[in-house]
Amino acid sequence: MANLLDSLKQYITPELIGQAASMMGENESGVSKALGGLAPTILSGLLSKSSDSAAMGGIFNQLSNFDAGILGNLGSLLGGGNLAHNDPKDTAGNLMSSLFGSKVPAILNALASFAGIKSSSVSSLLGLAGPMVMGLLSKRIKSDGLNVSGLANLLVSEKSSIMNALPAGLGSMLGFADGGSLGGGTTRGAGAVSNNNNNGGGTNWLWPLLVLVALGLAGMYFIKNCNTPKETVKIEAPKIDSTAIKVAMAKADSMKNAGVSYVKKLASGFEIKGNATGIESQLISFIDDASKAVDKTTWFNFDRLTFKTGSAEIEMEKSKDQLTNIYEVLKAYPKVNLKIGGYTDNTGSEVGNMKLSAARAKATVDALQAMGVAKGRLSPEGYGSQHPVASNDTEAGRAQNRRIAVRVTAK
Repeated sequence: MANLLDSLKQYITPELIGQAASMMGENESGVSKALGGLAPTILSGLLSKSSDSAAMGGIFNQLSNFDAGILGNLGSLLGGGNLAHNDPKDTAGNLMSSLFGSKVPAILNALASFAGIKSSSVSSLLGLAGPMVMGLLSKRIKSDGLNVSGLANLLVSEKSSIMNALPAGLGSMLGFADGGSLGGGTTRGAGAVSNNNNNGGGTNWLWPLLVLVALGLAGMYFIKNCNTPKETVKIEAPKIDSTAIKVAMAKADSMKNAGVSYVKKLASGFEIKGNATGIESQLISFIDDASKAVDKTTWFNFDRLTFKTGSAEIEMEKSKDQLTNIYEVLKAYPKVNLKIGGYTDNTGSEVGNMKLSAARAKATVDALQAMGVAKGRLSPEGYGSQHPVASNDTEAGRAQNRRIAVRVTAK
């Protein structure tokens, strides 16, 4: 029987891709690539829960009750300009929220960069890919007579193919060891992932290696001097700077615990630390890429900027690090100007939402100017509940829509 990913491919037809691309105003290649990245991403999210019996029990119940008949009419999910995750009854949207939680915006941005399409389009395609994966698994549960452990075993047995198909860089975001960076469609094999997961801090291999090197040097020395038996040879193992190794290991562990997966030293000497798919990495990549022209559609979302509920007051304790990073980027790239956009969910009146989004955008500009960004380089604007990147029918979706984003207006 074909593995899960190969089975999913038969449903991603050229007709479905063309229909989605036309609806979203994207190119078919980008839509195809996004769907090709979403399928293993969703499966890897399920795989990450395979050892949690309680979580798997809940997932199994959702899948068992899901209507696999949707596989025969996936095009219906594209009707009316909205995809399935905009339907409040859509169980696939609830499953995606339970699997990825607050990581959804970062995942969408990462896949958008990977596929070369808008994050909003990837969000819409998630509403297509989610039901498709759920439909297939529901079908397998029924046809193979799987129970909870059987479903978990199925996912684990296909770990290799799932991880090989996962766009590089997403593995670490989803909790798997993956040192790759997103882009260009590069993937890493499951073997590398498994080995990294087993070593914990990533440097436990060093001591055994040094011991082997020392023994090798000792053997070579002995062979070279075996014709002088009368001479007593005292062999000392090479000295190891254990302090330096411990410091390096501690630094690596500290960065890992802090969720740091992106480090960039700017020309000013300042070291940017953030997420591999966070606003810092995406913004710097866009600025540095001469082939990327300034346009009105390319936005990058803050992923560590928060406000007090219903207020334009920034929670500085949680937000200062990322605001400082953006300030340092602007200082290192003096020709870059930014539009700062504020967005809300659709709760409450649109008049109030427009007012709040504008106030939050201005508060962000004020915070950056207080750090030293010159006036005129930043332009705030509020968009209210316009341009949602996720469904407003779930709390997880509403949380994604309450955001501050930036667009490069000059570089």
